[in-house]
Amino acid sequence: MKRILSVFLVVLPLGAQGPAAPATQALSGVVRLNKLPISEEVLQVKLPRPVERPLSNGLKLLVVESHRVPNITLQIRIPTGDLRNPPELLGLSDATAALIRLGTKTMNAKAIADRLADLGATLSIGSGQDSGTIFVSAMTENFDGALALLTDVLLNPTFPEDEFVKWKTRTKAQLEQMQSQPGFLANEEMLKVLYPDDSRRYARPTVASLDKMTRNDVVEHYRKFYVPSGQWAGIAGDITPAEAVAKLEKALGGWKGGPVARVSMSLPEPIAEKKVFLIPRPNSVQTYLMVVNRAIGRLNPDYIQCQVMNRVLGAGPSSRLFRNIREEKGYTYGIGSGFASTRVMNYFNASTSVRTEVTEPALAELLREFRDIRDRAVPAAELADARSAIVSGFVLGLESSSAVLSRWMEQREYGLPEDYWDTYSQKVSAVTAEDVQRVAKKYVPAENAQIIAVGDAGKIAELLKKFGPVEDVGAGGK
Repeated sequence: MKRILSVFLVVLPLGAQGPAAPATQALSGVVRLNKLPISEEVLQVKLPRPVERPLSNGLKLLVVESHRVPNITLQIRIPTGDLRNPPELLGLSDATAALIRLGTKTMNAKAIADRLADLGATLSIGSGQDSGTIFVSAMTENFDGALALLTDVLLNPTFPEDEFVKWKTRTKAQLEQMQSQPGFLANEEMLKVLYPDDSRRYARPTVASLDKMTRNDVVEHYRKFYVPSGQWAGIAGDITPAEAVAKLEKALGGWKGGPVARVSMSLPEPIAEKKVFLIPRPNSVQTYLMVVNRAIGRLNPDYIQCQVMNRVLGAGPSSRLFRNIREEKGYTYGIGSGFASTRVMNYFNASTSVRTEVTEPALAELLREFRDIRDRAVPAAELADARSAIVSGFVLGLESSSAVLSRWMEQREYGLPEDYWDTYSQKVSAVTAEDVQRVAKKYVPAENAQIIAVGDAGKIAELLKKFGPVEDVGAGGK
């Protein structure tokens, strides 16, 4: 389900671009990423250091000052999230994030939306797994107005009963739609396979939990978890640290609460035995395939090596999975793989949707690529392209002050070394073929692959037995 609930969105330029290089410019000192030449000097980066300031309500504020663009962005972490939901009230954190912006003591939902439109601002409140994020962005001249609106929304929500009823009705309709989407069914089963014994196994609310949920439950969740609680906040753009502190103290100095303990969950080891989970979808013309197992959290020392390995294997159109299964074999329109690595999630997966008649060869090719990256050293040129792609993407992603702030917020959230981003390019560039093969053997599932297939059971059930013991889990995990 959608996590970030934007009321109004303004797309802003990321900053001025330099002039194009003359066609006759020498290419010495340039490496090639596919067909894109990238100077080695451009791949070196040193992030501007944020200024850290404590606020009186317990928030820890990071300020990234940049006057290139007349825009200011604010991010605030709050201790809400799916993992805070009681088992009988799945979806409560989503309900709170959606409803908090639909009415205050002085404004209804339309008035809030109209005010944002007048300001040309963005205000969004999202609930993730173990935390939530408040996001505000506006041009400098309108930031005070946007901040005042946030204050009203955050401190004076009314959670209108009629809006709550409409939200439940919409959510039930969305649930019904999602039950017809193979990707959603596969993801739902994946979480049950990986985390069968705790709240991470829940991918969505249920009709039963929505029926049981009341407006008072939403209000109680807000009171308990929409508090500063010593979390990190960040502000970036056309503002000085002194101005940032003054504005936030004036707007949010009265916002108190906490502390709320951080969600703490162990990251279990990979599942040892191979298994296939079949979700029947009668008369389906396609099979949705997912291959998954537990892998690494964000603080695992193999994190960067895994990113390089996955760039080779399944990230983007130059990856092996894409070139083989889409470009060469023509089995699919798209395929990819990746790591979910946070404090509470630790899995690797690959997924694709293929025509029913090519289910077997497509799955066989996917697993062959898994075995190949485990068993054979990556050629030097392919490894160099993967490393350069990651580094150049990292550098190009730092063009805005808000993007720089996001990197620093991540560094503070996870307690990464102070020079983590300054040395990130060098660490990526230092990854060797031996590193790639080592982490592939450790984290890319082969003999212990957990395979999830959503499709026409009458046509694929028998052939799936070639890949491991098959369990028919039924739609919705029944």
